[in-house]
Amino acid sequence: MVARFNLSSNSWVDQTYELRKLWALAYLRGQFFGRIRTTSQCEGINSLLKAYVRKRDTLLEFINNMETIVSHYKNNERVAEFNSKYTNPVLVTSLLTLEDFSAKTFTRNMFQEVRKEIEGACAMNTELVIQDGGKLYFKCNSFGVPDIDHVVEFDRVRGMLCCECLWFENREIPCMHIFACLKHQHIKVIPESLVCKRWTKNAKSDFMKSNVNDPSDSDKVLKCRFGVLGAKCSRLMDLACKNSSDFFKAMNSVVNTITKFQKRGENSRNTNLDDDYVVDPLVGKNMGAHKKNSKFKQQRKCSNCGVTGHYNKSYSNAPGRIPKELVDDDT
Repeated sequence: MVARFNLSSNSWVDQTYELRKLWALAYLRGQFFGRIRTTSQCEGINSLLKAYVRKRDTLLEFINNMETIVSHYKNNERVAEFNSKYTNPVLVTSLLTLEDFSAKTFTRNMFQEVRKEIEGACAMNTELVIQDGGKLYFKCNSFGVPDIDHVVEFDRVRGMLCCECLWFENREIPCMHIFACLKHQHIKVIPESLVCKRWTKNAKSDFMKSNVNDPSDSDKVLKCRFGVLGAKCSRLMDLACKNSSDFFKAMNSVVNTITKFQKRGENSRNTNLDDDYVVDPLVGKNMGAHKKNSKFKQQRKCSNCGVTGHYNKSYSNAPGRIPKELVDDDT
């Protein structure tokens, strides 16, 4: 670069080049770190921990505070995911097709960065320099700065673009020079090779599919299935409500599907009952003596003569017993 821009006689460039071992950006250029190149995210987490965790907290308070922090992060993720999937940003650039494709593909935070590159491409001059078979080489420069050029290689056979600024290799999003080449070739969508899945709205699709096939946690599986079906149903409602004929077709198909699933569930329950009939379990004996039926209560017999109707104490003919004298009522 020093020889390219004729800066060999510049004293500041010479002094800076002598300190090239301290250039962190030069060594990180072209390497992908997932947008983590400094300790700013760690410092942000530490500042959040200081607001919830104190030195004098007990172990129980520490665990509760950590759960609060985790729920805070999860809530932010849910809000960002909802804004990405169920809201549409306003298109402001002149490249509406590329901007609309980016808004439908990338998450909201990444779309803001991609839109900056699209805005820069609108003020970019592009010139085709060399055409070598299926490869095209473009020279791009910003409006008002014609001395600084960037060369972009476009492989039409494989659908791959590569810029010498190495912005895509560093951030995994297309640079403004690549967007300028797409505009020059009248390409309305971003090639698949330039779309990093970790920045898209469907970044969790593989994770959800893997959890759906995992029978270890039934509650987690149901939630994943519910989320996937909810996303598909919301897309169906968005498309079907725009036309009356599509609306009635979607309604009929949904009703037929629900009826089919209900019948299948009833048939499966009936089949299970026929194959293996389940009866009520045997009732075990309760603790203690059983209650006797009052209808069949056995009458008590006299212990002296064995006749029912009187007891030994009230039996007057018992041997050795003195009968009671009759008492006159008048007396």
